Amino acid sequence: MRRARSSSSARVRTFPPSAIFHYSLRNDDREAAALEHGINVTSRLADGTLVGYMRIVTDHAYIYYIVDVMVHPGHQGSRIGSTMVQAALTELKRRGFIKVLLTAIPGKEEFYLRMGFKPTMSPVLALRGEDYVS
Repeated sequence: MRRARSSSSARVRTFPPSAIFHYSLRNDDREAAALEHGINVTSRLADGTLVGYMRIVTDHAYIYYIVDVMVHPGHQGSRIGSTMVQAALTELKRRGFIKVLLTAIPGKEEFYLRMGFKPTMSPVLALRGEDYVS
């Protein structure tokens, strides 16, 4: 796994379309910072086309939180998601993690249970930034 690097020279607008979740809070600089500070795993076709993306937020020592696992709808069911998660877990085991956490979309829990994740007694609570944007 390699950290994504951002380039401040000749920025190309690669920012997601307005239909993306939390769009009102996003901008190119914040997207670049998120990519630079997290761990990013991608799956690409031979021609470089992105078909899978996984993002991990971490303190780079003990705790790793998988916040995104996305596979293009046309490539779902071809083990891209499980391959990315397994590759990440192999690397995190090598690093010696204390915890790897994630929040599964309802209905996808079985996907993660098959890879060894276990339910916890702690619920996930959240503040949504867009609730505070005027």
